[in-house]
Amino acid sequence: MKHFFILNPAAGKGAAVKKCLPAIMRAAKSAELDYVLHRTTGPREAEFYVREKCAEDPSARLRFYACGGDGTANEVMNGIYGFPNAEMTVLPAGTGNDLVRSFAPARDFCDVGRLIAGAAVPIDAISYAFYDEKAGADRCKLAVNMCNIGFDSEAVFWAERLKAYPFVGGVAAYIGGVGIALIRKRASNLRLSFDDGELLRERILLTAIANGAYCGGGFRGAPDADPQDGILDVFIAKDVTRRTFLSLLPKYHEGKHFTEPRAKDILLYRRCKGLRVSSEESIHMAVDGEVFRTKSVSFEIVPNAIRFALPLRETRTEEADGAKRHTD
Repeated sequence: MKHFFILNPAAGKGAAVKKCLPAIMRAAKSAELDYVLHRTTGPREAEFYVREKCAEDPSARLRFYACGGDGTANEVMNGIYGFPNAEMTVLPAGTGNDLVRSFAPARDFCDVGRLIAGAAVPIDAISYAFYDEKAGADRCKLAVNMCNIGFDSEAVFWAERLKAYPFVGGVAAYIGGVGIALIRKRASNLRLSFDDGELLRERILLTAIANGAYCGGGFRGAPDADPQDGILDVFIAKDVTRRTFLSLLPKYHEGKHFTEPRAKDILLYRRCKGLRVSSEESIHMAVDGEVFRTKSVSFEIVPNAIRFALPLRETRTEEADGAKRHTD
């Protein structure tokens, strides 16, 4: 197997190169690895590079390591999709690192030696299609972790701007983004059409369409989401006052918001294989951390879309601090 380490110099304010590169080279030398280091040069370049390498020799076994955040993982995933000879994993070096949390603590994925020795399992993806108002074009792509509409996407929008400041990143940037989004609080009148025929028309603060359980640098917004179950988990929060939202925020972070009695008339949870979300006004949508604007978007689960390598477990009794473990 040939191994490709895709380093995003922009991820985590340079962490992808500064922190990951020495560990990669030590582990690769120890494992006598056949490997390539590739630094990305701009948005979507990782996707094009990975797809090109997959197509060069479709019979070769390839593993790609997304050394960055969820955006880098998204690009690598879109690059290997459709190539059964390729698999991927993530060496977390971004500010969110939410995808890996559905499998194990992020620190487990930071052990390059265990990543190299780990085996790949099939995981799902989210297919989404919409008209991108900024680009003026239709888009049809895949998301690997989560798509957020409304408040969460507004928070991501502002968090990305806060990350430009020194020493602001990860959860701190997201919490700052939440603060700005809360001050500006905007709910939207949404229409949600599910594949089973259910139709919801609500004034909604936020909606999350989830493959993985986490977003925003560790907020467990869709606590039951499993990237291997062939199902979309849809979390919906109706419009509420700022005071109510703030009172539920700690529970939201822990993934316990659905156990809160006060939230039973505010929060909705649906599981489906597809849905369409539309609005008469433009809305923000965040896909694995990248923000778009649109009025309508459709989602569909893609079971077993790619193969994803998990770090080798150290012992049979090793726990994942509450995160779900997945096996073939």
